[in-house]
Amino acid sequence: MPVLLKILLPTIAAVTLCLSCSRQQESAHREIYQELKSADKMVLATMSITKTATIDKSRELFGKRIAVYSYDTYMRACIDLSRLTEDDISFDEGSRTVRITLPPVVTELSGREMELRKEYDNIGLLRDSIDARERAELKELANASLKEEISNNPEFVTQLTEEAKRKARSYFATLLSNEGYTAEIDFRQF
Repeated sequence: MPVLLKILLPTIAAVTLCLSCSRQQESAHREIYQELKSADKMVLATMSITKTATIDKSRELFGKRIAVYSYDTYMRACIDLSRLTEDDISFDEGSRTVRITLPPVVTELSGREMELRKEYDNIGLLRDSIDARERAELKELANASLKEEISNNPEFVTQLTEEAKRKARSYFATLLSNEGYTAEIDFRQF
């Protein structure tokens, strides 16, 4: 074997090994990215909000006609991981850390109970009971009122958003620690 080949063979082997390791790391990074992105919309926190509504159609001459109903509306906080880009994730193999900038947390109303719960009623003898049409109208008015309350009071959104961020940090830290990384999690602004 020529001397030059004896000198170059270990160097070629080392370069090939480095390139192979680099490709394996790149493949592992891409796999982690694809796993995160494939989650799409991830619901991280939910909240139930009880809304109370009142019908009061009392008349002095005919008597009382009062009813109080309640129902639950559900609100959730989520992140849309389909909006995650490869630029949002950076790996530092030296320190085994991953820095992720997640899409912003979004809150939304996710539904409400179909039926109203009767909490109280006082219907006079000469008055009709509350019918299904009146209850449906009451629920629509109450729902519009609830949406306005939520938009005027940022406490609902703030509380839910903070809980979602805390859970996201915990989830991604655990997920990446299973891959041998320490996670640094940030969130994009709108």
